[in-house]
Amino acid sequence: MIRLQWTAQISRGKNLGAIQWAKESTEYLRAKYPDILAIAAYEEHFGNVNTIHIFSDYESLAMLEAVEAQYPSDAGLQTLMKKSNEEGLFIEGSIHGTLVRSL
Repeated sequence: MIRLQWTAQISRGKNLGAIQWAKESTEYLRAKYPDILAIAAYEEHFGNVNTIHIFSDYESLAMLEAVEAQYPSDAGLQTLMKKSNEEGLFIEGSIHGTLVRSL
């Protein structure tokens, strides 16, 4: 199994908007892409408390690539990404992805 983790630091004063956006985005992806085995958003409670984590699981790297290949032409997803950028929900340069494989 493959797990993709995205983290992003929330911009000052944008906590409620960022949390809502993360929930909306994961719900959208869950409904639209059945090949995503699981996807969920989390808010960090210790350490950097203004950080959102999104975890998504895939059967294989090939499945992850197949799903992500659809993103550029997905108007709904592009609207969500545009909203995040326009509202300045996350600190520029703070978004990081990590890809891991189960042992």
